[in-house]
Amino acid sequence: MIEGKGLGGKRIARKGASFTNKEEGHINKLATACDMTPAELIWRMCRKCLYDPMILNEFQKEYCKEKAYRIILINGEYVLSGREDL
Repeated sequence: MIEGKGLGGKRIARKGASFTNKEEGHINKLATACDMTPAELIWRMCRKCLYDPMILNEFQKEYCKEKAYRIILINGEYVLSGREDL
């Protein structure tokens, strides 16, 4: 990813995701209810989760293997919690 190149908030990276038929149906129904496309709904949900400290902590409790790689949010920025200089 290019940092600090004045891209004006453009999306520059694509990530693929696969869903079951049941999940796809739920996504489509929720997107329709929220008056947006399924892609926009997934994008907004992902962004919301990436910047929610409670969700981040849940994921890290379940999946984080190395304490040195745990992150915390400080003013909306990811910071390694294992750093000594914080």
